[in-house]
Amino acid sequence: MNKAPLVVTLYMQTQTLTGFIYHYETGFNYHYEERLSDLLNSVSLRRENGGGFVELRDVTIRHSDGEEERLATTYINKATIQLAATIDGDLAKGIGGKVGAKPYPFVEKLPVPVKVRMPAYILMGNMYCVSRQMAWHTIQEKPLFLPLTNVSMQRLGNSDWWKLPFAAVNREQMLSLAELEPSSST
Repeated sequence: MNKAPLVVTLYMQTQTLTGFIYHYETGFNYHYEERLSDLLNSVSLRRENGGGFVELRDVTIRHSDGEEERLATTYINKATIQLAATIDGDLAKGIGGKVGAKPYPFVEKLPVPVKVRMPAYILMGNMYCVSRQMAWHTIQEKPLFLPLTNVSMQRLGNSDWWKLPFAAVNREQMLSLAELEPSSST
């Protein structure tokens, strides 16, 4: 299996970290790319990924006071991450998502527009639920990080919104979640 660098931004209460997470991109006799949400949820090909920390390399840390610092490597406690995002625009199914037939045990999910309030951010985007499932069912499930696509994001106290194609949101950092009407999510 080969490790490949993946650029991510981790949004926390008082700082934003941008750097590289290394993920596996090839499986045994098939091509497999780890999804960011799987990596954060410790559902991974990597045996060493079961801990509560994420290794981030070549890191730029932007503090809320505007100060910036650089580190070669740092380890981030997953519980303190409000959301993790990528800049890759082709993430309709998350990192590693491929167009075409899906292997067993693929379960089709439908987009549900939601608004999520975090301690430092407001997010609007699509959460994916199994047919006839509501968003609140999804937040009751086990994974710590839930994937959202087509995200509009605002930092509290700032009127600017910006777009993210994909974000993995820490369920335990959510203050509230509301389902939106399909027309109000854009």
